[in-house]
Amino acid sequence: MNIKTVTKYLIITFAITYACWWCVAILVAYTDFVYGDILPTIIYIIGNFGPAIAALFCIDKKDYLHLLKEFLFSYKKHGIWFFLLFVALISLTVGLSSMEWNPQMTALNFFINLLCSTFIYGGEEELGWRGILQPTLSKKITFPLAALICGAIWALWHLPLWFIEGHPNQSMPFWVQATLGIFLCFWLGIIYERSKCLPLCMLFHGFVNVMLSSFVLKLNWVLIAGIVLTTAVAIVLWLLDIKQTKTAKNQLANNDLDVNL
Repeated sequence: MNIKTVTKYLIITFAITYACWWCVAILVAYTDFVYGDILPTIIYIIGNFGPAIAALFCIDKKDYLHLLKEFLFSYKKHGIWFFLLFVALISLTVGLSSMEWNPQMTALNFFINLLCSTFIYGGEEELGWRGILQPTLSKKITFPLAALICGAIWALWHLPLWFIEGHPNQSMPFWVQATLGIFLCFWLGIIYERSKCLPLCMLFHGFVNVMLSSFVLKLNWVLIAGIVLTTAVAIVLWLLDIKQTKTAKNQLANNDLDVNL
């Protein structure tokens, strides 16, 4: 995929999501509807699927079934261990920084929320963000810069939520959510690079959302240190990947030289 595809993806994504979410904001502000009513909820969920719908429009239709299979069900050996590594890091970061569990989040509620957050309220976005946007940018620029750009775009995509009266995102300042989104792009980006598995990215995205709802989050040095450490791990894994790729290319070049000799 190329930059032209990325541009098409972003236009469709923002068009769908902004049309839906601004519509919800207007409904809640100027009618008797409140956030959580059936009609605003349906429109809101359609907006949630903006990145996923846009991704489907950007897949090459020449071999649609094959590409869709690769898009959704590909998997790189040992990828699960990188997913579990980041799950552990985030669990420790959120858990140790807050030390206060949300009493309304029972084990059953956690599981239900995880499913909803993975397939309806967050994880489904990964079909576009990690399926198209970030990998394409990473081929043109460095991984950290691609993560920063993807995070900034992601934050802008979420902006209408702060204008929907009663939406949970209004409980935190926009800049906090934007900053967390940028860090999350580092973590999700390396999970995808190491696993090539979009479902794992979807699950991790959903897991992070539920963890933030399961604890009474506190901004302290433990939270900051955990986020920085997790991001540093992502960058180190990226650097190791570059080193391994260069080593493999050098070995291939040496083998070709031996054959020619």
